[in-house]
Amino acid sequence: EPNPCVGAHSLPAPFSHVSAGSSAIHVIAGFLSLFQDAHNCIPELDSETAMFSVYDGHGGEEVALYCAKYLPEIIKDQKAYKEGKLQKALEDAFLAIDAKLTTEEVIKELSQMAGRPQDDEDEKEKVADEDDGKSDATECSEDEDGYSSEEAENEDDEDDTEEAEEDEDEEEEMLLPGMEGKEEPGSDSGTTAVVALIRGKQLIVANAGDSRCVVSEGGKAVDMSYDHKPEDEVELARIKNAGGKVTMDGRVNGGLNLSRAIGDHFYKRNKNLPPEEQMISALPDIKVLTINDDHDFMVIACDGIWNVMSSQEVVDFIQSKITQKDENGVLRPLSSIVEELLDQCLAPDTSGDGTGCDNMTCIIISFKPRNTHPPAESGKRKLEETAAPAAPAEENGGESNKKAKLE
Repeated sequence: EPNPCVGAHSLPAPFSHVSAGSSAIHVIAGFLSLFQDAHNCIPELDSETAMFSVYDGHGGEEVALYCAKYLPEIIKDQKAYKEGKLQKALEDAFLAIDAKLTTEEVIKELSQMAGRPQDDEDEKEKVADEDDGKSDATECSEDEDGYSSEEAENEDDEDDTEEAEEDEDEEEEMLLPGMEGKEEPGSDSGTTAVVALIRGKQLIVANAGDSRCVVSEGGKAVDMSYDHKPEDEVELARIKNAGGKVTMDGRVNGGLNLSRAIGDHFYKRNKNLPPEEQMISALPDIKVLTINDDHDFMVIACDGIWNVMSSQEVVDFIQSKITQKDENGVLRPLSSIVEELLDQCLAPDTSGDGTGCDNMTCIIISFKPRNTHPPAESGKRKLEETAAPAAPAEENGGESNKKAKLE
């Protein structure tokens, strides 16, 4: 059964356009036995910045959990962040946390998060010494029959009739791009990441993967991120250049169905290329928006929502609910709206094509003041709610957000 988890938060005063705004998050496991999403809802990343993010893990929950736990501080630690260059800070932070996932210390922590401890011998072995690849990603080598159709399309006749002659020359090139990765956290697991920073009137969104951020501008959906899919022209060119292929079903070497992610170092072994040019890249796209009175709210969600509803459909759904009032003139809580949205996306059963069965995480951030308290409520309670330490509990995207319902 779906596992509900609801929380709502008030944004701090320094935001000129969202000083009385609020946010709510709802997550459900769908029909999957393993919940692999994580998130951050941090109204005060620092005294003038808020951070909201969603991480949709794959191959395990550990990389998503690691990002939720550490990415906020890694962002703040970037030199560019301290200089006020938030776009550069987000790019640097994504690449920095991705690089950390290959260190022995972090692999041990990921293993603990994943519940699959590594024995000492495995930890000492280098990935390049392993021959067994990720079980659900098709290996790519010069003698693999499974890629014959894609070889003709993507790499001319490189591995065709001249395969035997070129075998020796091409061996190093073909084997480097991640096809020898062993099964370990961060190598055979990863996560999407969509991160939104709000500072003053500026909204800065960084995205790697197919989670999405959408802003409602007078009821019109404005995409603040771009879904990274392997078959897209820019992504496909990078994948090919790194030695990879995209199969007919839109998967990189028969494995991942997205082209940017944190983790997945199984696909990032081409030693001749920098991290941002690997088959799977952690480099985010950045979009910036100046918030004005036309902007009502923002939605950040994983693909479990976007596979069911379009950006405009989600905005329309929320827009129709966000101004609803009860008999006391009190606006409907965002937490109730986001819960209904996910219930709308959830499939009734698993008899279909899988749409609506995925993990789902969704955050709604309102940019406008919202009176969600009955008039009879005292000012004392409002002060207590403002002071409630909800944000730190959210940083790890853990179960504690069940208790963080402030709205």
